[in-house]
Amino acid sequence: MNKLNLLRPLCLVLMVFFAVPAFSQSQVNDQAGDRTTQLNVIQSVLEAKIAERKELRERIVVAGPDDIAELEAELKEINEEISEVRDSFEQLAVGSVDLGIFATESGNFDWRTEMTQVMMPIIRNLQALTEKPRKIEALRSQIQTNNEQLSAANKAISAIDESIASANNEATKQTLIELQSTWQNQSLEYTRNMELANVRLKNLQTSDANFFESLKEGIVGFITGRGLTLFIAFLAALSVWYLAKFLTKLLSTKSRGEAVKDFRTRQRVVQYSFTILTAILMTIAVIVVFYIRGDVLLLGVSFLLAGATLLGLRHAIPKFISEARLLLNLGSIREDERVVYNGLPYRVSALNMYSILKNPELTGVIRLPLESMMGMISRPAGKEVWFPASKGDYIMLPDGKLLEVLELTTELIQLQNLAGTKTSIPAADFYNMTFDNLSRGDTFAVTSAFGVGYSHQSISNDSIPTQLKQAVTDALAKSDVSEHVVSVAVELKEAGASSLDYWVGVTMASAAARSYYKISRIVQQTCVDTCTNENWDIPFPQLTIHNQ
Repeated sequence: MNKLNLLRPLCLVLMVFFAVPAFSQSQVNDQAGDRTTQLNVIQSVLEAKIAERKELRERIVVAGPDDIAELEAELKEINEEISEVRDSFEQLAVGSVDLGIFATESGNFDWRTEMTQVMMPIIRNLQALTEKPRKIEALRSQIQTNNEQLSAANKAISAIDESIASANNEATKQTLIELQSTWQNQSLEYTRNMELANVRLKNLQTSDANFFESLKEGIVGFITGRGLTLFIAFLAALSVWYLAKFLTKLLSTKSRGEAVKDFRTRQRVVQYSFTILTAILMTIAVIVVFYIRGDVLLLGVSFLLAGATLLGLRHAIPKFISEARLLLNLGSIREDERVVYNGLPYRVSALNMYSILKNPELTGVIRLPLESMMGMISRPAGKEVWFPASKGDYIMLPDGKLLEVLELTTELIQLQNLAGTKTSIPAADFYNMTFDNLSRGDTFAVTSAFGVGYSHQSISNDSIPTQLKQAVTDALAKSDVSEHVVSVAVELKEAGASSLDYWVGVTMASAAARSYYKISRIVQQTCVDTCTNENWDIPFPQLTIHNQ
């Protein structure tokens, strides 16, 4: 059952193809008979018009001076109608041949007319799409109007007949008879016009060639005509593009010893210059192909597109010049230089229609359209630091908090304390913060204060600092950060209100930044143990602080 359903449309198509010749032959015979009938109708209309013109001419000969102007106007109108009927007769006789191509034109030059002639192929092709429907609609409208006029004329004749029947004055009756004759002539005129319009309408409706033949002829005509022209134009444009691309590569080869920046600028000048030149040459190549092939329609369309492009570029040229300076790396912002965007420094990695800004320390890039780069100003970066912290660094805030930098993006900075609590800060706010980066340099220092009682004043400048330094050094050597110890220093800082205060400074390699708090604790513990072993007094305030 499914196979039958699939074969049924195919059978119908084959029947149509095979039935078309026989049907077309019978249709041709019917059309030949209809054409003969139509020619006879038009011939009768033409003979009636010629007889009317002959009668009018005889009336002009015997007419008075006051009637000559009116009769000559009627004669002119009849001549125009006869000319139209003859044209209709000739068009029907020759069939589908377009007689408009034999019309002669005036030799007077008018530049407006000439410009219109250039655009006429486009207009004609657009009009051709709706020409037949418009003609059919106009004829139908004319038939309807003539039908209404004929109906009105018949009513008028009927009314005049009644007036003639009731007239009792011979002069009035004679005038009514003349008026009746006029209306009868008009009725005949409307009838002839309606018949002629019906003939033209039928001729248009039956003048179509076989659909498949027309389709085949149209496809073959397009392939061998305008389609071939478009293909040749495409090949010409493609050849120009490949040639320009080859020359661009040839001229953009870097010379030995040439600076990268100079080479990049020269490369962009060559690239964009050749891009503009290539577009112009491709347009010229396409227009030349259209001209050689003699396709006026495509030639007119190409001129229209070129003119519209030039008009559009007229307003964009100032902006184009500014953007071209940026693209050529000659503007206020240049590649590989430093620029501040949204409060953060970035390196201009690429200048293009969509430019790339990148901070080497941050994850992610900023992609900006070229117009957004217009107001920016860059400067050489040198060896400047791009960001105050890197991933994995340990920073010390002014309040004494030690935080590890986990992640840096163009939007957020993620931090973590030693207990594992995470904190996120906007990148711009973090960039403006004040903190100590313990990992950025080679070393960092852990400082601590410790007080000893005044009873040991005699040894405060020699024995105590020496013993404390040795004790702290030994304690750090026994810890898990021993390999990162750079130096230890102990000095008498000041004589305080209740104690002799010592400054203990430990310099550590940056790799031990995570142990900052631990090192500080080791220092304090060692100082307390040394005082205990040496029987040095620790003032009460110091003990209080230590116990806390």
